[in-house]
Amino acid sequence: MAQILDCKLVAQTIKDNCKAEADALRAKGISPKIAIMRVGEKGPDLSYEKGIFATAEATGIEVEVHAMPADISQDDYITEFKKVNADPSVHGILAFRPLDNIDETVAISDNLSAIKDCDASTTDNMGKVVLNDPTALPPCTAAAIMEVIDFYADEIKAHVGSDKEDVCEGLDVCIINNSNVIGKPLAMMLTNRFATVSIVHHLTRPEVKNDYIKRANVIVCATPFKDSITADMLPENAIVIDAAVVREKAFDENGEPMMNEKTGRQKINTFGCCAADVEEKAAWKTPVPGVGSITSALLAKNLLKACKVQNGID
Repeated sequence: MAQILDCKLVAQTIKDNCKAEADALRAKGISPKIAIMRVGEKGPDLSYEKGIFATAEATGIEVEVHAMPADISQDDYITEFKKVNADPSVHGILAFRPLDNIDETVAISDNLSAIKDCDASTTDNMGKVVLNDPTALPPCTAAAIMEVIDFYADEIKAHVGSDKEDVCEGLDVCIINNSNVIGKPLAMMLTNRFATVSIVHHLTRPEVKNDYIKRANVIVCATPFKDSITADMLPENAIVIDAAVVREKAFDENGEPMMNEKTGRQKINTFGCCAADVEEKAAWKTPVPGVGSITSALLAKNLLKACKVQNGID
């Protein structure tokens, strides 16, 4: 049975550090603030927003929500976005995506200051991630995975028999994801610290995919499908980080929708992409939800980093 990589403990450690940083900034007369740009009332957006408010309360940062109607035009969205981006009291912006009827590149990436880009929506920040620029504001999910690896560095080094000072040096990592949010930036963050990284995805030939997964020390799983990663795919005693978020509508035993009494909406169950038998074979594994619990903490960390840069504080 796999030992648990406690993501809540990782998140709490980050929040504690953020609280100390936010307190220090307020002592200098600076109040760190993030603005959320939300269109409509999609369930995942509202859930993430709720998590951000909880993190904000724990870390002492301000949150400002700009809620816009679901049918807002692209021009009106851009007008509102530019106004928020120009506000000097706002140190970071998080724009919820996807946007159904709005070109995200035109509306967000082309109008967001890189220094306020708390989740790497701009090419400037992604470029900084590739170049290992210390001023980069990395994508929160990819950064959350790095935080898990660093938090459990001693355990991972002991497990793989590494005597390197940096846990990433020589670590063999297979990422089952090719997105701009996880796979690509995570690969760059790992290789910048001299890990050996392979990326596989749905177009990788099965025999090639199996070979890369079987030889890895650490497998990062982030597919969009529940139970798509099974124990037979993995090497013995692997370290498995399940970073997927798979949402399914909840139904009772009669097939009737289960409703949330508070919101009036159908309940949503959240899963990772690993099947239950993965826990029987892996040596270490993140729970579900796990990595997702760290992302809002990383958003606060990025915000504080952006706030300090904007105010000339090292």
